Amino acid sequence: MNAPFRLYGAELSPYSVKVRSYLRFKGLQFEWLERNAARQEEFARYAKIPLIPILVDADESVWQDSTPMIEALERMSPEPSIIPEDRAVAFIAALLEDYADEWLNKAMFHYRWTYPEDQDSAVARLVEKMFDGAPAPEGVEAAAKARMEGRLHYVGSTPENAPVIEGSFAYLLGALESVLQAQPYLLGGRPSIADFGFYGQFAQLLSDPTAGAMIRAQAPSIVAWVARMEAPRVEGPFATLTALKESLGAIMRQEVADAYLAWAAANANAVADDHARVTVEIAGVSFSQKPQRYAAKALAELKRKRAESAGEEALAALLSETGCDRVLLAAPTRADEAGPEEEDGAASDRDDE
Repeated sequence: MNAPFRLYGAELSPYSVKVRSYLRFKGLQFEWLERNAARQEEFARYAKIPLIPILVDADESVWQDSTPMIEALERMSPEPSIIPEDRAVAFIAALLEDYADEWLNKAMFHYRWTYPEDQDSAVARLVEKMFDGAPAPEGVEAAAKARMEGRLHYVGSTPENAPVIEGSFAYLLGALESVLQAQPYLLGGRPSIADFGFYGQFAQLLSDPTAGAMIRAQAPSIVAWVARMEAPRVEGPFATLTALKESLGAIMRQEVADAYLAWAAANANAVADDHARVTVEIAGVSFSQKPQRYAAKALAELKRKRAESAGEEALAALLSETGCDRVLLAAPTRADEAGPEEEDGAASDRDDE
């Protein structure tokens, strides 16, 4: 990767603003290019799959998928690092980022496209950005709304699943507010890869009427952190694993293990067995949706990273205590072992826009 970069994205895309915040933190030169109708042909030349963000470097090399994109940039430009030197803490950062990308995204998409006021707000902003403020063709707003409503099943947002998604978000809101009251970032005094993952989702949630009102009323420290993540900077060291056990233990137990990883394991099994539905009990309530191939690949990668940290005894104790290792150390499924040819279309079942 060679700077300067062009980042094709959208203000309403959690993964786009996630990468933009990271580039700002690293001080890497880039041009932000909003995906719109006038730029569609240009975008299509680079897009392997029609999803944002897309990062193009000075040599016209192209990257898609926010997490591998950030990991590649980190290898190219390691300072200031977003990866803690402590391998155990680094794994916690990766685990939390994965939770944000694959589970917190359900709340973001659910709130934005379930409630009429949120739908209207999102459609108005989408159309305004797509046509760069010019009058939109007749029927575009209705078509955009219908398209996004039609994608709700990809993230499992249904009336039946609403109690799980909204209950999970309500719990996270309170627990994360407590963390950010005590420190500027999720893992201490500087942003980690987890902060960028959470920020992508919370920036969207805060911008929408329903979720935004909840956050502003209940979580002023999260509001301040979202503003901080617009241009994050180092304010201190990463916390120790012992400190993180105290600050993040409840989130890891109830949200990461009992909600996200429970769903991810059931999803991976459903993908491996080619089932039409994945159903799992979360907080005593049944949660059912169409399996997500991308999430199965994400879990396989997370399990690979966990295996690399096998010798970290303090990490093993924390992951066992919180219940995370029930999934992370489970025997691999066929989804874990799928070859790279299955990855080409994997992101088509995740909301990256």
